[in-house]
Amino acid sequence: MTASATSQHGSNNASQAIDGNRGTMWHTDFTFFAQPVAPLPQSITLNLGGTYNVNALHYLPRQDWYGHGTILTYRIYVSRDGSNFTQIATGNWANDHSEKTATFAPAKASYIRLEAVVAHLGFASAAEINVIAIR
Repeated sequence: MTASATSQHGSNNASQAIDGNRGTMWHTDFTFFAQPVAPLPQSITLNLGGTYNVNALHYLPRQDWYGHGTILTYRIYVSRDGSNFTQIATGNWANDHSEKTATFAPAKASYIRLEAVVAHLGFASAAEINVIAIR
């Protein structure tokens, strides 16, 4: 699995959200004065490395004491080709450090995109993102 994002800051790149390490993170770009470079929405897209029947996404916000970037309102999209995406879920999550889950009707996907529509302080970040596939 690989990841790409519409925005990322330095070493806080998209791959940090799928590395299995709760201490690293993907974070959208920001200025020296901690201001977002680009406004929301911003997104991270996972290339699943194959086509799977997916039905849930787990999102773990950054786990340090900062809350910058916790996704509060989201949209989830799937694609088989990486170019044409279909929205399959939308919702809201609490502004805390707990792992969040979005469930949706099973969908065949080779790519899944998590879009931050509203997030704490106008940034988006993720310590870990995991996709659940049905066997």
